[in-house]
Amino acid sequence: YDTLHTRKRLTAAGPSTPVTVTGLDQPPNAGDRFYVLADIAQARQVAEAHQAKARATELSGTRAHVTLENLFERLGQMDKVQTLNIIIRADVRGSIEAIRKELSKLEHPEVQIKVLQAAVGGITEADVHLADASDAIIVGFNVAPDEGARLLAEQRRVQIRRYDIIYQLTQDLKDALEGMLRPEKQEKDLGRALVQRVFRISRVGAVAGCRVLAGTIARDARMRIIRDSRVVGDYAIETLKREKDDVREVREGMECGIKLAGFDDVKEGDLLEAYKIEEIARTL
Repeated sequence: YDTLHTRKRLTAAGPSTPVTVTGLDQPPNAGDRFYVLADIAQARQVAEAHQAKARATELSGTRAHVTLENLFERLGQMDKVQTLNIIIRADVRGSIEAIRKELSKLEHPEVQIKVLQAAVGGITEADVHLADASDAIIVGFNVAPDEGARLLAEQRRVQIRRYDIIYQLTQDLKDALEGMLRPEKQEKDLGRALVQRVFRISRVGAVAGCRVLAGTIARDARMRIIRDSRVVGDYAIETLKREKDDVREVREGMECGIKLAGFDDVKEGDLLEAYKIEEIARTL
């Protein structure tokens, strides 16, 4: 339909006509071309050929997986310039363009940064498979991996780095290239809870009635609010209750009430992800 007049549906669009296309199984990348073909069989053949080509690229060789922490250690192991492959997932297209712009400013004599894929949406199993095949790091900006992708990344030892500030993302990459990244502070995932019901209590605010899906929800943890695979906030836990009692933690399979500090916009279906920042001594 016409982008400027959303109620106006179009059967054809000429050059320079702004249109909105719906019904695609995944959002195209900026610069991708649309091929208009009269024969559906020919269109399917072209699409399958592009998919096969992309798949062949994804599976072309594997190596021991790189992380930002071990990147500097690798620099002296080979004479040729090394490539740091990155897969970007972000909340909106504008974030991707801003990240690409900042990455283009990073220069290092022994490493070139190559963005294998940049797409809008949460981190999926397909991203982990691509990272596994191409020795890449997955970077998520204001998005989160789904449960299948998280488990697969752990199995394949693929690193997923998540950010909500572009400067921090580029600074970590810059520090990694310079061998200055400090891995002493690392995030530790504790557990995930699903918001099943929201209770509005006067003078208290919104209390999320949750079921713990995996791991443990600890009173002193921080919580990310994930809605439609996107991170909408990061807050401390104000109160954690089991039935009517304040508790220090709630384990997998149990129900609990969670009040987040400074956040009352929690909704049914939100996923709450509990984590802690741990300090780990660096080893040589």
